Amino acid sequence: MSASLAANGLAADLVGRHARLAAGLRELGAGCLVAIRDESVTYLTGYTTMTWKMYSRPIVAVLTDASRLYVLVGETEGDAARLRIPGAQVRTYVEMDHVDAGGALPDGRLQFAPAAARALAEVLDEAGAVTIAVDGLDAAWPPIGQLTRLVPGLDGRLVDGSELVWRERLRKTPWELDRMREAAGVLERAYDTLGAVLAPGMTEREIARAFTIAQWEAGAHEVGPLAVVADPSRGLFGAPTDRVWERDELLYVDGAAIVDGYWSDFCRTFAARPVAAHERDGQARVRAALDAATATFVEGRTAADVGGVVADALGIAPGEVGFGRFGHGIGLRVPEPPSLHPADPTPLPDGTVLCVEPAVEHGGVNAVAEEEHVVAHGRLMRISPPAPAEIVAL
Repeated sequence: MSASLAANGLAADLVGRHARLAAGLRELGAGCLVAIRDESVTYLTGYTTMTWKMYSRPIVAVLTDASRLYVLVGETEGDAARLRIPGAQVRTYVEMDHVDAGGALPDGRLQFAPAAARALAEVLDEAGAVTIAVDGLDAAWPPIGQLTRLVPGLDGRLVDGSELVWRERLRKTPWELDRMREAAGVLERAYDTLGAVLAPGMTEREIARAFTIAQWEAGAHEVGPLAVVADPSRGLFGAPTDRVWERDELLYVDGAAIVDGYWSDFCRTFAARPVAAHERDGQARVRAALDAATATFVEGRTAADVGGVVADALGIAPGEVGFGRFGHGIGLRVPEPPSLHPADPTPLPDGTVLCVEPAVEHGGVNAVAEEEHVVAHGRLMRISPPAPAEIVAL
């Protein structure tokens, strides 16, 4: 079964990714790389799936130092994987095993993970690798499946492959950038649609529903987490509620439309009445900080340099705002490394994509301006629509 449903251009892009990762494996002295974290599996395969929301059947990608790709999925997902992953050897499993109490699998007494581990053991034996790199090996955070713990005979053979994976994921290819520009365009169209239907008296949940539908209709393949906050004097994270947006309040909306696994991320603040002077000043303050970060960027800058420019422009330390930083990386997840924070020394080579996100509490209101930029030829080039210079008036 050929990968006839793979995204256009994915096969060629995977060839380059695999070649770079395989070279990194040889430098590391490892014969293969095992990835279980969903976005790392997507990076190795181009594959996305709704079953990642279920945490039942593990999906595992194994890449050898000869660029041979194996993908392990549950039996019911085998056809989807074969149709959408170019060049992969797809192996499936279906059995459920009894899990003893007190083991490494806490969620239930009958699970699929042991069968997935057996399939992984077979692939590792076939690959003949002595040393095996594992993305997120023994990670404390974020949660990453440690399926290799269920494979016998790996003591002393595992090394952490996280740095190798992140080194490659940090620099986006032209194909990846095309997907990210498309996702940003989807989100821009969704905001335009949302602005046409917003009205005071709607609840946060009603607004979130309209925003979600607008993203799907604008071409999103998936809709990521979103924020709808009536009265952004409150903290901006959480989930929409039945709280009603009143006419005398501002409305903060943040979204993440996804295309072929690649995310967008930028926000808007709306007003259905004249904008007060302190609200206008707060928005101008964060917009000026964003402009300072992008205008002063030169080749060789680090994440710390960009974070420091924003901190200086706002006159605050990152810990003085709820976000705790002034932006972050973006790609197959939001956020990704690095953090735009004066303490993050990560270099920013060409191909790095950043959400530049100055935020400040000004006059009791949380003000945020956010744009996506790629480092290109030593400069920051915007790939999302420009952040509004002012609060969006309806």
